[in-house]
Amino acid sequence: SRILLAINKYQTMNKILKRVILFLVVNICLFFLTAFVLINWPIPKKESTKNYDYSSIDTLSVKSFKKQEHWISMRDGNELYSQIYPSESKTVLILIHGSGSESRYLEPLAGTISNDNFATVITPDLRGHGRNLKDQPDINYIGQLEEDIEDIINYAKESLKAKKIVLAGHSSGGGLVLRYIANANLTRVDKAIMIAPYLGHDAPTVKPKSGGWVTVGIKRWVGLSMLNTIGVENYNKKPVLFFNRPKAYEDSLQNKSYSYRMAINFAPKNYKEDIDHLQTNSLVLVGSEDESFYPNKFKEVFSPASKFIDIQILQGVNHLNIVKDNEVLEKIEKYLSN
Repeated sequence: SRILLAINKYQTMNKILKRVILFLVVNICLFFLTAFVLINWPIPKKESTKNYDYSSIDTLSVKSFKKQEHWISMRDGNELYSQIYPSESKTVLILIHGSGSESRYLEPLAGTISNDNFATVITPDLRGHGRNLKDQPDINYIGQLEEDIEDIINYAKESLKAKKIVLAGHSSGGGLVLRYIANANLTRVDKAIMIAPYLGHDAPTVKPKSGGWVTVGIKRWVGLSMLNTIGVENYNKKPVLFFNRPKAYEDSLQNKSYSYRMAINFAPKNYKEDIDHLQTNSLVLVGSEDESFYPNKFKEVFSPASKFIDIQILQGVNHLNIVKDNEVLEKIEKYLSN
């Protein structure tokens, strides 16, 4: 009887095990099927928007400042095109451009800061942007942008003999600054400046579709996120984000779309956690007329790091002309001088 009981118990356990295995196999198959269907879902048609005053960053009308073109070596052997605006100051300001663009539109801000001797300014074209687009159309993995910033910081210290490093960025560049300074494992900077920073699609500061700046392949994004949660990154080069830039402002240096890995990397990792981890003195500047973001929500979002953050809202300033506004320039120069 004991033997029969043992056999029955074994058979029961065997049936349960088979059901569990079948359940797991079915759900794994459904998981991958769902992910691949979403990844291959048709991308929405790009939208036409007239929400932004692009003329405020028209690079053809930018006053030319004294600068040097330089290709800065990265740890993987590639080089990033950068413009260096020299000054007598031993403070180096690394100024990061926004999404889909490159460093040309930052020249009025960078050039004036250097001319006034508040800092030597480096404006790199990030990997996958501007003059790097031809040879490096994308990053290779999520986290590479932070590594590139570290290499630019090392260049500033070694080649420009910087005594202080200030990391600054506009729009997505500001979000990348937050992502960087929140990571205690990266090279520390002395100060940070975030100009109308993009804090991620789920942040309460961000208007739907960033105010029409982009068209997002949401289903593809979700499918790729599903795969990334289990460590499958083979499809991260697929484009998920498309810029709604007018044709009049498109040229060979403008990025038309972002891969999943670029879209993820060129933003805070998690805006709540990044702000919680923030320990770098930082200045946040936002225009009251920003088309992409809700200016009145920045103070609340950054409140957990209020000890380190100075948030200022500039009246009558929008998302793009903020980098050319005289009051913004004055506030940045004052911040650099302290």
